[in-house]
Order: sequence, then structure tokens, then C-alpha cells
Amino acid sequence: MRCIFCKQDSSTSKTVEHIIPESLGNKKHILPRGVVCDNCNNYFGLKVERPLLDSAYFRQVRSRNLIYNKENRVPSTSGILLPGFIPMEMMWDKEAHSIFPTRERDTIKLINVLNHTQGGELKLIEPILERPDEYLMSRFLAKMALEVLTSLFLEIPGELDEVIDKSELDELRHYARFGAPPKFWPFNTRVIYPEGKIFVEGTQRYEVLHEYTLLYTESSELYLVVAILGTEYAINMGGPEIDGYMDWLKQHSFKSPIRHQQ
Repeated sequence: MRCIFCKQDSSTSKTVEHIIPESLGNKKHILPRGVVCDNCNNYFGLKVERPLLDSAYFRQVRSRNLIYNKENRVPSTSGILLPGFIPMEMMWDKEAHSIFPTRERDTIKLINVLNHTQGGELKLIEPILERPDEYLMSRFLAKMALEVLTSLFLEIPGELDEVIDKSELDELRHYARFGAPPKFWPFNTRVIYPEGKIFVEGTQRYEVLHEYTLLYTESSELYLVVAILGTEYAINMGGPEIDGYMDWLKQHSFKSPIRHQQ
């Protein structure tokens, strides 16, 4: 086997690759051992996914939606406790449907506020963070795009070399793995349904953490389109431009190719 990113021998690799990280709730979309070599897998985990998912934006998203990490913990979130405008770090307790301080000094602050508050209501206000780091998000999408395409070719025996040897994918491949030029690969982002939205199909009620599809346009451009908790991201696999997707949206009344939407 050869790695789809560095193209080196990966036959002795021991790790599987999650197309969407486990820390975003993915336990289903997984590439088998050797598709991404251990070196590339470790690199993406340490240099792209960890700093992206540990950023304030994704920590808040994961905390609000009670998405557990590999250690089976929900990330803490920082905010301002009212009354008093007191900075505090809190963590959600899924079973108790409540939040609690994660640090001893914050517990002391909370007790002091409770002792001096007569009536009224305690509130934890989080700063509003509208977007994650664009450069890390862009490389994450580039990585994911190649892996989604790979997952389709895995269903055809002997066809994985088509992805590895396709020179048209090398620019995207190098950008994801090495941050190679262009310095920034643009992507489109928009909200297609509210975070935490409950979908109803027959007697079933459910939330959607993430979903994705590949879109091939009439102008022969291939896009990865992924929704994470209602926010849609689209990246062009053939080159660092997004105009083709905007044209496609206009032609389709801005309806997303993603299944679930507003």
C-alpha cells in the first residue's frame, strides 16, 4: 500500500484514519490502516486537527452540543458569570443537564457569588465566535476532501492508485499535508440549519452532527461539501478558487447539495 498524501509505502502502518475526527463525534467514517500512513496520520492529528478542534470556536461548539472527545469528556468552555462579570471556565454535565466550574478557584468564585446574590438568576455568557481559524480549517477541508474521494475508490478493487497518482490532486494533497503554496486555499462557508436542530422523519427525531457529499459541477469541478452542526463548508478539489460553487448555488436557488438543511 501507499499513503494517499506522501505516496510512500504504508504497508506497515498501524493506525486507521478518521475522515472526520472522533472529537466531532465520528465513529463511522473511517479509512482502513495504510490508506494514510502513520507519519501523515500523526502529523494531521498534531498540526491540523488538534489546534483546530482545541480552538475557542470548536471548544464552544463541542461543549454546547455535548460532543465527547477520545477521553470521553466534553471540552470546557470559558465565559463571563453574571452578576459580577466574573471570568470562569465551565464544563457541561450531560447527565445532570447542568454546568459546573472546572477549576477550584472558579468554584470558590461561584460560591462567593451565590453567597452574595439575593434572588435573580446566574448566567454564563460565552463570547460569540462566528468562525474557526481559516487557514487550519482550509487545510482540514483539503485533507478531508482527498479522504472522502479515497473512500469511494476503496469500494473498487485495485483503483486506489487512481487517487494516489492523479497529478491534478497533487496541489490539494501538498496543501493539506505540508501547507504548500498557495498559502491559503479558499472555501465557502454558510449556515444551512441552526446548530442543534431536531429533524423529524416519521416517528424518528434526531440531530445531525456532520454529513458530507462530493459535488461535480457542469464546469467539471469537483467540490467537497460538508456540514458540521449546521454550518456548511465547500472546497474546490481542483484549484484554489470557489467561484464555481457560488455559480452552482445561484443556479440551484442556493439549495445545498447536503441532504439536511433548513
